[in-house]
Amino acid sequence: MIYAATRDFKHWFDEIHILSIKNNYRPGLVYSRYYEAVILADSGKYNGAIARCKNCIDGMDSTRAVQYFDYPLHNIRFFFNMADKRLEMFQYYTTKLAYYKIHGPVENTATCFHSLGLYYLSIADYDKAIGYFIRALEVYKTFDPLGALNERGVIGSAYLDWGNIDKAELYMKSFNTQNQANKGYDTDDFDMWGDLYFMKHEYSRALQCYFMQKQTIKKMETFFQANNLMKIASVHLKLGDNDSVLFYLESADNIRQKEKSGIYFANNFGDIDFIFYQYYVAVGNKKSALKSLEISFQNARLSNDVRQILGCTKELNSFLLKNGDSMRALRYLLQYNTLQDSLNSQNAQARIASFEIEQQQQAKETEIEHLQVQKKEQRNYYLFGGAFLLLIVIAVISLILYRRKRDKAQLTSDFKNQLAKAETKALRAQMNPHFIFNSLNSINNFVTDQKHEIASDYLLKFSKLIRLILDNSRSETIPLDKELETLQLYVQLESIRFENHFKYEVNIAENTSTGSIMIPPMLLQPFIENAIWHGLMQKRSKGTITVDIGKENEKFLHISITDDGIGREKAAEIKSKSATHQSHGLKVTSERIEMMNKLNSTGAQVHIIDLKDEQGNALGTRVELIIPV
Repeated sequence: MIYAATRDFKHWFDEIHILSIKNNYRPGLVYSRYYEAVILADSGKYNGAIARCKNCIDGMDSTRAVQYFDYPLHNIRFFFNMADKRLEMFQYYTTKLAYYKIHGPVENTATCFHSLGLYYLSIADYDKAIGYFIRALEVYKTFDPLGALNERGVIGSAYLDWGNIDKAELYMKSFNTQNQANKGYDTDDFDMWGDLYFMKHEYSRALQCYFMQKQTIKKMETFFQANNLMKIASVHLKLGDNDSVLFYLESADNIRQKEKSGIYFANNFGDIDFIFYQYYVAVGNKKSALKSLEISFQNARLSNDVRQILGCTKELNSFLLKNGDSMRALRYLLQYNTLQDSLNSQNAQARIASFEIEQQQQAKETEIEHLQVQKKEQRNYYLFGGAFLLLIVIAVISLILYRRKRDKAQLTSDFKNQLAKAETKALRAQMNPHFIFNSLNSINNFVTDQKHEIASDYLLKFSKLIRLILDNSRSETIPLDKELETLQLYVQLESIRFENHFKYEVNIAENTSTGSIMIPPMLLQPFIENAIWHGLMQKRSKGTITVDIGKENEKFLHISITDDGIGREKAAEIKSKSATHQSHGLKVTSERIEMMNKLNSTGAQVHIIDLKDEQGNALGTRVELIIPV
């Protein structure tokens, strides 16, 4: 139900309705329709609730009312979620966003941005979600300090979910500063800081925050109490205090059984059954662990929580694989990949819907503009003959400027299309069939040779690499440490397959924070692949690949990839005789950098240097990338 005590609201809404009729107060009459939507939702008639709430929002829009937190515009997303119509919710908020941008009130765009961000968060597209939350924050700053405060906390939590602890801490400190500056707001941040310390492995500080939160929620709903108990149990689990884990988990479970309120989601930890699974793993009870994990998976599916489903599926694959049930583990791995593909499809549908709505709105705007110009020209023609000629001149100039703007937009669109094609080629280069088939063959060989631990480790690294590549490819930019994590997995797989024929070293300058620097995804792997296949694989002795990363003048990121292989000349000679491996990664990367420079005027550069000694003998190859940051 939307409200646990709908009857308590009935009297309040009835009074609003009676007073509105008595005083002919139209906003009150309009707002009473929202109560009718709540009643329909409580009866399970979600489609009717959506229609009634839309009617209420349209009525409020006709009065140009600003809708704050907990207004119908904010709460209609709950009706969409209960009706399992998330894509329709996305389309609705996208349409309303376009409307408010033109007709106002502009303040209502904050709610639209926030709700669109929640949609992308529900499908684990953190980059898009945070982008919308930041836009909502900028609007809230202009009229609603409490809304802006709440949005800072939402952004911090989203970054924490994404794993970007530095950014999360930045927004949480901002939240804390603003909360202290506005002492009238009854808001605490113990829970949020507890989550941050947990992610930073500072468990004592996390436990202190959660106990302080426990004191503040004694009189709040049991959901918050159970949620708090689960988080305390999670910290004790990390500290190895299993007796305390069981005590707090059973306390939370008692609340769940008493209230019959389903599962509780604790930010970053999973639901209560998932924590029971972690507890049983810690005490060595594999049977109970698997049972709890399967219950967690079923609950996640019932609640349609995508991030929880992904986490449970991945954990089931890992648990079964470690315990020798490779066939069931493989089935869950396939489910995980299928769900990722479904997420990618939903993301594409959402972006297409957003584009179509924006285009339709633009067409309406253009039509209105043409009609206004036409009426103005006719009126001026009858009133002032001379002014008519001036209007023609203005119209011609406007048309020229319009066409220039349109041509510029078309040129930008073409560059974006070319860049998208280059990024698709880059993804294919990283996931080329040769690499996948070679990896699967290696796993098969390890299994055949009874090297089960090596096979398991290789399979885990391979599946994690594939997931990272797919996740990273959905964003225009990713943190540098994510790119380095992908490279590390790729190099480890290739090193295992070629019996440690080469070493891989990464040197990061002290002034360089890899978590805060954003670069295009899949940018460095083609150079590493080229160094392995064309530089080191042809070398009899062991080779080394060294990656040096640093900043120049705080404006440019300098990345140097050096190998001590046979050099480009010898590699080209061997390639002409035998085409055992073909890599198009360098060409694709060059195309991407060229497109990014044309589109954004970034000035990124790539230099390839042949290393030779004084006698002209090849010492290897160095690739230098200079990227503005």
